[in-house]
Amino acid sequence: MRYKGLTVVLFTVVTVGFIAGLLSYNRKMDEMLGKEIVQATAADFKFSDTKEDPTPPEEEVIPEEPQNQMEETEDVTVPSLLGLSENEAIAKLIELGLTAVREEAYDEETPEGKILSQDPLPQSLVEAGTIVRFTVSLGSEEVGEVAQIIVPNLIGYTKEAAETELRELGFLVEYEYNPSEHYDEGYVYSQNYKVGAEVDLGTTVKIRISTGNE
Repeated sequence: MRYKGLTVVLFTVVTVGFIAGLLSYNRKMDEMLGKEIVQATAADFKFSDTKEDPTPPEEEVIPEEPQNQMEETEDVTVPSLLGLSENEAIAKLIELGLTAVREEAYDEETPEGKILSQDPLPQSLVEAGTIVRFTVSLGSEEVGEVAQIIVPNLIGYTKEAAETELRELGFLVEYEYNPSEHYDEGYVYSQNYKVGAEVDLGTTVKIRISTGNE
């Protein structure tokens, strides 16, 4: 019985000591954790004494490179537009880099729709882009009256010479090719209008060209 009582007392003392030590350990751990939390919080909310300048930094200005001076343009020779149609003249001017400006006027000698004058004159040297004004004929100014022209004699002319003659007089030209016993190849042996006939300006004259004696 005496030993049994001593055992109970020793167990009680050990148990109490263990519990007391455990409580002391837990208290020290709580103190350490509390200090770490306070230090971490203070570090997170630490502010810098220097204030940031709200003004954004100035952008770097890169100096522009000087633009190259425009290259000098070569001169263009103004073509002859006389006798051409408006569309033909415009196409020719555009091809050369010139600017076309159309005007119109009555003219008894120039067929309607053909160019009777131009400015600058043919063969003038001008810069590219220069304005070239041309005047398109409206025909005779007399209303209801068509200018009359006389059909020339084209027999014996070469095809090229006959065409030039007709166009200069204000005729339009058509061609027909046939063999001929009396005229060499390339020469006019007949025409559809009689020599000396009076016809309207712009009338089409058909010239018959020899293909030789076959």
